[in-house]
Amino acid sequence: MKFRKTIKKILALGTGATMMGATLMGAMAADLANYPAPFVSGGKFSGVMVVGDNANAADVIGVTDIATSLQFAVSGAKGGSAVSVAGDVWKVGTSTKILELSENHGTVSANESIATITTQSFIDDSELPETLANGVVSNSKGDAPYEQRMYFEDTTTGFVTYVEDSDDVTADFLYFTNGRQLARYELEFTTQLESDVDDSAGSASTTGTYLTDIEDSEIEMLGQKFTIVQARRNAAAGNGVQLILMGGATRDTLLEGVTKTYTIDGKDYEVTLDFVDSNSAKFTVNGESTRDLVDGDTDKMSDGTTLGVTEILYQDYAGGVHSADFFLGAQKLEIKDTNIGDTASTQEVKVDDETIDGANAWVEGTDDNSTFKVDKIVVNMSADDDYYVPAGGKLSANPELNEPELLFTKGWDIQYAGLTQEATEEINIKASGSDKYELEFTDGSGNKVAVPIAYTSGTTNLKMGDNDDDLRIREANTTSISKDGYFILTDESDDNGERQSYLLRYRGSDKLADDNPVIKFDDIGTGDRLERTLSAGTNSVFTNFNVSAGPSTHVVAAEVAQIKIGGGTFRVYNATSTKADDFKILVDLDGSNSLDDAIVSVNSKSGAAITFVNDTNASTHAGGKFRLQISTPNTDHFDDLQPDAITVDLTAASGEVALATSGGVSTGLITPQDDDDNSYGYTTYGAFVRKYSPSSDPAELMIKYPAAQSVPQVYVTGPGASITGSASSGASTTTATAQQIDVGAAKLASEVTNIKAVNAILVGGPCANAAAATILDNPADCTAGFEPGVGRVELYENDGKVAMLVAGYSALDTRNAAQVVAKYGSYEGQLKGSAIEVVRGANNVLTVAESTLKAGVAMVEEAPAEEPAAAEEAAPATE
Repeated sequence: MKFRKTIKKILALGTGATMMGATLMGAMAADLANYPAPFVSGGKFSGVMVVGDNANAADVIGVTDIATSLQFAVSGAKGGSAVSVAGDVWKVGTSTKILELSENHGTVSANESIATITTQSFIDDSELPETLANGVVSNSKGDAPYEQRMYFEDTTTGFVTYVEDSDDVTADFLYFTNGRQLARYELEFTTQLESDVDDSAGSASTTGTYLTDIEDSEIEMLGQKFTIVQARRNAAAGNGVQLILMGGATRDTLLEGVTKTYTIDGKDYEVTLDFVDSNSAKFTVNGESTRDLVDGDTDKMSDGTTLGVTEILYQDYAGGVHSADFFLGAQKLEIKDTNIGDTASTQEVKVDDETIDGANAWVEGTDDNSTFKVDKIVVNMSADDDYYVPAGGKLSANPELNEPELLFTKGWDIQYAGLTQEATEEINIKASGSDKYELEFTDGSGNKVAVPIAYTSGTTNLKMGDNDDDLRIREANTTSISKDGYFILTDESDDNGERQSYLLRYRGSDKLADDNPVIKFDDIGTGDRLERTLSAGTNSVFTNFNVSAGPSTHVVAAEVAQIKIGGGTFRVYNATSTKADDFKILVDLDGSNSLDDAIVSVNSKSGAAITFVNDTNASTHAGGKFRLQISTPNTDHFDDLQPDAITVDLTAASGEVALATSGGVSTGLITPQDDDDNSYGYTTYGAFVRKYSPSSDPAELMIKYPAAQSVPQVYVTGPGASITGSASSGASTTTATAQQIDVGAAKLASEVTNIKAVNAILVGGPCANAAAATILDNPADCTAGFEPGVGRVELYENDGKVAMLVAGYSALDTRNAAQVVAKYGSYEGQLKGSAIEVVRGANNVLTVAESTLKAGVAMVEEAPAEEPAAAEEAAPATE
């Protein structure tokens, strides 16, 4: 049960997904290059995940890793098809301000709520022309026109953030805080609504309690029509009021003894007025009798339908009329205020005689005991629990909202359609073994590159680069570039966030005295070799170049070549004598035509800034650390909420590297229940962050960074409004709408009736997993095809369905194979064909190789060429 619960929680996919470049196989042969298809199709997990009934703990961990990676794969961007809006709808935002994501780290300034978007803290008929339309109440005292407004005043609630809800699901939710205001509804009469103060006989009385002129008036609030069936002062002293309003799906008048049929939401209701006297009436609805109802009473039928009486006419003489006006499908509202002279609430709204927690109402007006005048009717609605509205959900449907009537009149709602879907790129800081970290980003040409950024040879020493080759990200004379060293070029004449960065590797040079001498570089992104002709330039002088030595003038040898890439020109200088091959060089890394000793900036293709914060002048940092920050530096890329930088510290201890995050969004990352190794969150820009922190391996950081800001789509809606589809900005990536994976997607082998009839991810080999044995046609030797130290990932097709076997000779081998599947993005180009082998080599690095042998097939010596029959017999049976 715990295993199933784990899968449920870590695979809460939300409502939208990007397919990560995968293509559906269709009629194509099963190919690991297409993973995660076909197991994720149309944004939905399509299949089952199966472990043996007595699965080893390593198998469970393996399937959990795979499940976690699928969760991350579909969480970076929401949506698919464009949102379709019909009816009276206001998308939260203005012509100058959009609603942005809020970062979950407890800082109010990092939250952007509905209240911060509304220009005057309210909306009216400019935003919802039908729901908040102006109206008029007419009675014997004249016309009382009115205006309607909906106020959003609490800036600490009603924002979209990544959070864990009350069901332990982590996702982006529109979040309302317990005890905080949802909204305040205000109906203001521009000409006061008036009534004489009367007694029960309808005569003027200074101590009367009847507001006869207001009774039976019609009013429309929040798109719903109501009749004020009762209007009374609370006491003879005045200044208090009780209003009972009734509205409903059907309104009619029946004579005593008459039967009529009404249709509501496709269901027929046969209604008979059985009995009427001077002050009450009784009905039968579909054979079910109501209680005796007086004017203003309601009664609820067994199916939940309410019938309410609004007026009774009883003429007590022969031939007199006996009739009752009523609503079927009625909603009865009671608003009461003990002091109309103040703006405080003393009573909560009642709906169908039930007091609604959090719906505080008051009436503003005057009462001189002769004429009663109403200025305003106000209802303040506050949450009585934490509300989490998921993407594609409505506030009214929130399970924590025990009383949907809290949304006054039930004529309005708030819906969350998810985040706009944008093309994304991955920025990763990933461990390579236990002693090295690599940085992955997308360069200025759109190519994914990986560069070693931190290596420890022991104790606490850190080196920028790897064990053999350095990485240079500054121009200082003390950090010259040796052959095979890495360096990053960024033309900083462009605005930060618009720059193009490239990862190059110095591959050596000829002597300057050689015939046609060249210097060589590799463009890591394209894989192209760049050769530039060497030339002997004149010496250049640079001021304040060697910062560590204090202000000085330092003479550097001549410019020997230029690298032109991405529109920038980057000058190359010799740092050692050009009389030898492969001399050391210095490079103008920022394209400034100078060497200024600054640390070069790095921009990813989508505009993220990757900044090396600390001084990296020394080649080895004893007891030191490397600090990186990933940020959104260009204010043109977002609205007005500055995304927090993601700060990463890389350190070393006892010969192993470690990663820690600090500050900003990093402090608010959410660790799902039963998924202790991972934590997730968003920046206000919509960058999705995953921190992977296994107990036994170095932590890693993975970021899905959008090409344009991903923003929440929140709507305030009126009666009958419809919002379908999910948020989309029209980005050109392949997208689909995702749905939460059912708990039943995770199964034990014994729970799958026909494993060949479904798409399946099988963790554990045929010795441990009966479903795997079935896929392999129950081999006589369950270890056939496996060898110690080798994990296997294999695809099998069965009448249009695909099974992926993730297994090994030992539990550790299975877990190694599962890690490769879980990190499939890091093995692009290596995951291909129908079978691969996974081996953990030196420094705990997993290596992947394509395999021609599948599980269930005994390994034999290759037969000589002159014995084709034996070779054929030894060939693997892949189907």
